[in-house]
Amino acid sequence: MRAFILLLKVQLLGLFGINKAFHTNPGRAKRTLGLVALAVVGIAAIVLVYVGSVATSLVEFGLGAHIPLIAVLAGSLVGAVATFLKANGVLFGFKDYDLVMSLPIPTATVVLSRIASLYAMSMAFALLVMVPMFGVYADSVGVSAFSAVFMVLSVVVAPLAPLAIAVVLAALVTVVSSRFRHANFVVALLSMALLVGFLVLYYAVIGGSGGDIATLTAMGAEKVELLGSVYPPAVWAANAIAQSDAVAFILFVGVNLVAALGLVVVLVRLFVPVNALLMASHARGTFSFEHEYARGQAAGTSMRSPFRALLAKEARLLMATPIYFLNGCMGYVLMVVGAVALMGASLMGVLPFQELPSEYVAIIGQTIPWILAFLVGIMSTTVASVSLEGSARWLMLTAPVPAHTILAAKAALNLAFALPAITVSCVLVACAVPFDGLSLVALFMVPLALALFSTYAGLALDALRPRYDWNSPYEPVKRGMPVFAVAFGGMVIVLVGFATAALGGAIGSLVLAALVAGASLAAYRQTVHQGLMN
Repeated sequence: MRAFILLLKVQLLGLFGINKAFHTNPGRAKRTLGLVALAVVGIAAIVLVYVGSVATSLVEFGLGAHIPLIAVLAGSLVGAVATFLKANGVLFGFKDYDLVMSLPIPTATVVLSRIASLYAMSMAFALLVMVPMFGVYADSVGVSAFSAVFMVLSVVVAPLAPLAIAVVLAALVTVVSSRFRHANFVVALLSMALLVGFLVLYYAVIGGSGGDIATLTAMGAEKVELLGSVYPPAVWAANAIAQSDAVAFILFVGVNLVAALGLVVVLVRLFVPVNALLMASHARGTFSFEHEYARGQAAGTSMRSPFRALLAKEARLLMATPIYFLNGCMGYVLMVVGAVALMGASLMGVLPFQELPSEYVAIIGQTIPWILAFLVGIMSTTVASVSLEGSARWLMLTAPVPAHTILAAKAALNLAFALPAITVSCVLVACAVPFDGLSLVALFMVPLALALFSTYAGLALDALRPRYDWNSPYEPVKRGMPVFAVAFGGMVIVLVGFATAALGGAIGSLVLAALVAGASLAAYRQTVHQGLMN
């Protein structure tokens, strides 16, 4: 038990580099913890308010009785998605695998400590989603003492089975991709395909209703029940809460515990073989200088400029790091998928713009740019691009290339994804939704400004305080302060943008976009002047 607690403590203290900070600079660690706590509280407050407002809307639409089912489904889903994204790097293919396995600790203890960290994260997400929904449900419907107990316990139990499913999917994706030449890139593509496929399925089930609020309300109960049929344990939990049904709740708890226990048993047996497979390197073909020279001559290869060489290096790093690819590029994929869905809905005549008053259509046209901006403004490849140099940073720091060329290559990689995605998405949205002249300009300029913000602000923050001592790429990509700061800053800018659009229309949006773009470029110039830090 002591070894388990120590390993779990190391896992949890690794968040945001807290463990290192306390052992190197305690004063700075306290400031860092204060900033992290402030950001966490701010984001948690936003999520709680949003989820509570959604639950209140469900009550107003006459769907209050379905809130327990929706809460359990949502709490299970967010934890499963987070676990799926994090499993490759926590359970599989982590950098310090040899060091951890050389410790005099049983494999089962190592596996349990890492599953426990995933479970803690899943339960934190479940708390954010389920607690406000249950609060609104209890206030509007009223619950018995047994139902209240079932609510509390469901928050603890609900993430278990989805966590097991997510780990199994992540393991399958990892094992299948390991058979390919570019295994990590295949992991990223398969993971992104699964997430996009889920969103398409969700839209097929929930979306496409069309019509007015009365139509949506009439179809709401049927849609929710259809979702419940996909995951029956959520229905059991909902019945237990709504009807104080102890038998249904025992069944719900039993399924989750069996799934979690089965995951532990299987993973303890497969943990070493799977990680050994991932860490094994197989020679592919032969190499000779004569062959490579002849191939280069046949292809007409010429010496590349330092910028092009660095850009190619950044692209290889992105393709070789699945979590980096997913975190940095998922927003662009979602934006394009959403724009395609909107265009498809327009072609099918689902969008009711002709039935809406002209002033409502104008408001929609003024807010859509900020919805697109949200998808490109809260994530970027640059937020971890400097930190991911890791132990090989000496190559970057000693290369006979000026700092501005290195930084420009890192920024260019993100813009190489952002600019085409913004262009394609905005053209599709412009064809699907009616815009006036200024709103059409804002449709393109606002997402572009937020793309510059996420690119240059993320690069500036990561260059200012790089984190080179990571054990898994997940640490700088998902736990780094630049990631958190850009996500929080992007959300704040988008919220201000919605308010500006409501008060000042398209002109206000364009002015704010210009200010954001100017500040982002200024931050980049300051970073170039400062240079790279060891």
